Amino acid sequence: MKVFDTPVALILFNRPERLADVVSAIRKTRPRRLVAIADGPRADHPEDVDRCRAARAVLDAIDWPCEIERDFADTNLGCDRRVRTGLDRLFDRHDRAIVVEDDVRPDPSFLPWAAAMLDRYGTDPDFAIASGCNKLGRWGDPALDHLRARRGSIWGWASTAEVWRDVWGSDPAGLEANLEDDALLDGHEPLMIRQSRLVFDDIRAGHAIAWDTEFSARLQLMGRIAAISTVNLVSNLGIGADATRTTYAGDFVATIASTGVAAPPSDVRPELDPAYDRASLLAELLGRCVHPEMAVRLARLAVENPRAPIDEATRLHLEPFMVPGEALEVTDRLADHGVRSPQFERVRAALRRARDLQTTERSP
Repeated sequence: MKVFDTPVALILFNRPERLADVVSAIRKTRPRRLVAIADGPRADHPEDVDRCRAARAVLDAIDWPCEIERDFADTNLGCDRRVRTGLDRLFDRHDRAIVVEDDVRPDPSFLPWAAAMLDRYGTDPDFAIASGCNKLGRWGDPALDHLRARRGSIWGWASTAEVWRDVWGSDPAGLEANLEDDALLDGHEPLMIRQSRLVFDDIRAGHAIAWDTEFSARLQLMGRIAAISTVNLVSNLGIGADATRTTYAGDFVATIASTGVAAPPSDVRPELDPAYDRASLLAELLGRCVHPEMAVRLARLAVENPRAPIDEATRLHLEPFMVPGEALEVTDRLADHGVRSPQFERVRAALRRARDLQTTERSP
């Protein structure tokens, strides 16, 4: 079997069962080097001591020839700080890496695909990340193994040390100023610009922000481009109350099933696809919507009265219900890829109601 040389970073904490599942998936590729980044137990969660120890012990059972670099924190730094410090150290030692968290199970084709993307784009000045997560299940030319867009997910991703250092070495104030540069943002999806503006408002106000949220906004305003698999190559195992991010159990976008790479590698460089950026963001906003019936009412209010006291973050989340026909097409794609849940059907029913209301109001 050909030696897989690209370093693979495993980010873990206190979930040994999920980590074992992820390691089992990675075993099919048998990477020669693993970099394990672990946070320490929380002081107010005594059960963390045993569970963190059990999670770290999963690595001791790895049975293929593998050099394991263990970056284990003794105390709890918190998810955002631990990921940042761990990846800082990783990219100090390695010029590229594939990153997988303990609640993201990769399809066997993911690691080879990500390594191929790094080989193809790793030295491009506009490269951001390679993302194995396709938030729509399938999108892009089915004859190709990837598309190019600005919204790359960190549910199974890869990048280079140069990108990592450039992103975090950039001045936030300078990046925020780019939000006013129409020439620079030409071709960017407006919905993404609105989202990035909210992120930088929070940065300026000193609010705590998830590392990946800031990372993605910085990449966008630096003009970086992601390579995204045309089919979804990862499964999210961490949905619900004990999750780090996806704590809302009804988030149906997080349940999209993984499939293998549908097309063989090629040297084709696809054109930038802003339609993916918009559709994937609409999908995420729909997945996070807890009360779709209320969203329909608020969206109507926002349209009828632009001065209604609705903050910008809420207006962003209402966007799918302001364009219900377009949003329904997004949900059709998700349904075609097997997404099913009671909340998914509630959202679709609310979108149909919003569409019907719009049609009635526009009728002569």
